[in-house]
Amino acid sequence: MAEFLRTDIVRRFLLGAFLSCTLTAGVWGESLPYPVSNSKPELSKTYTIGNYGLSGSNSLFAGSLVNRNVLSNGFVCLTLEIPEKNLVCFEYLVRCGVSQESSNLQGFNNLVLKLLSDRITADAENDDVVEITGSVVEDGASQDFSRISIVTSASNGPFMLRRLCRAISQGDFSTEEVEKARKSILGKTGESGGTSGRLYDIFLSSFYRLHPYKRSVQNVPVILKRLTAEEVNAYYRANFTSDRSVLTIAGKFNAKSMLETVKENCQKLRPASEKILEVQWEPQAVEKEVYLYSQSELAWVLVGYQAPELQSADYPAMQVIYGALGAGLSSRLWTELRENRGLAYEVGARYPDLVGPSHLLCHVITKPTSAGVARRRILAEIERLKKEGMSREELAETKEKLAGAYLAERESLSGRALHLSMAELSGAGGESDASYLKNLQAVTAEDIKRVADKYLREPTIIIARPGGRLYWDW
Repeated sequence: MAEFLRTDIVRRFLLGAFLSCTLTAGVWGESLPYPVSNSKPELSKTYTIGNYGLSGSNSLFAGSLVNRNVLSNGFVCLTLEIPEKNLVCFEYLVRCGVSQESSNLQGFNNLVLKLLSDRITADAENDDVVEITGSVVEDGASQDFSRISIVTSASNGPFMLRRLCRAISQGDFSTEEVEKARKSILGKTGESGGTSGRLYDIFLSSFYRLHPYKRSVQNVPVILKRLTAEEVNAYYRANFTSDRSVLTIAGKFNAKSMLETVKENCQKLRPASEKILEVQWEPQAVEKEVYLYSQSELAWVLVGYQAPELQSADYPAMQVIYGALGAGLSSRLWTELRENRGLAYEVGARYPDLVGPSHLLCHVITKPTSAGVARRRILAEIERLKKEGMSREELAETKEKLAGAYLAERESLSGRALHLSMAELSGAGGESDASYLKNLQAVTAEDIKRVADKYLREPTIIIARPGGRLYWDW
């Protein structure tokens, strides 16, 4: 993660830590694992993954059946059988991310995920079952989700599923478990993020202000050191609940046997006792600029705007705007700032999928003396898009680029399982992939101009460059 995310086409950029976010869905309604409705959802359901490839391409999983099973406590288990693969993947997601943490007690989710991963990977003799079985276990927290991912061989699938289910249903963590996990996390603090991660955190804090999305996904050592086992256990019981969880199993396995294992262990989990409150928020209607001194010899320019949430009708059009501005080497910002003007070492954009209010963030790494002109050129490209829109050719090419990246993320077992889990928890539903591509193709030039004019206003701008100098490039 995440960001665990990754899920996200921003992984293609060098500024991965700066641009990553996980994956996204959210916590802005009641704590239900399905779309809010007046009717009670089916406890068991089967649906088909359609062939939603473009230009004649075929999805690896087209026509595959996804079985949706819901335990009486609300725990959701999705199964996708692909017998041709001699692997099995488990994606355990909880609709509880960094936005659920209090500002003065950040780090709960990362610590809980580390505790769960330790329970999965270490047996009674303290041997590493991951190494023994050749499995891969990863974890991470984003703004909206907490995630544990396991990929193993088909023969070891039942064994690793039992370890996962027993880890999440075992109960409170001991003081010894918490201390061991804390030391491990603190020992790795600072290994990722760097300048890009810190600047992104500053942007989030400036952009979201009082909204929970302002919180960083990075660990805060001084806070992490203060968390007690009692606090961690209370947080775990309140947020890692059965009705906020989904487990997706994909690959080669015996569905009946796997579901029995899930029922035997996860039926013990309890649903949430409190609803997650919806947070009302709008960006401040004024342009904001933050100027910073950095120790780097380079300059960073970040320009961010408000953007629609994942379930908004404006989401597909903003995806196209994002793709045209900063996704890849054919984007407007890359062509104008890097190729035509030679202003950028790196340039790109990001638009994270969030169930809550999202943002479109453009970035440039440039020479310290070029930060001012880079800022002006980004703003000029935004204004040109708003005024002129997109040509028919650019619109079609951008859609194809986005659709290709979207499908590529879902070609692997883990990618397919992850996005099924995210669709379930976000309320998008099992047919969301096909709906996304259909809605993407329906975006018109008029939609681009309307959505650009609606959202690309009053930017939040962050500029960081070496201190101790005077700059006259404004």
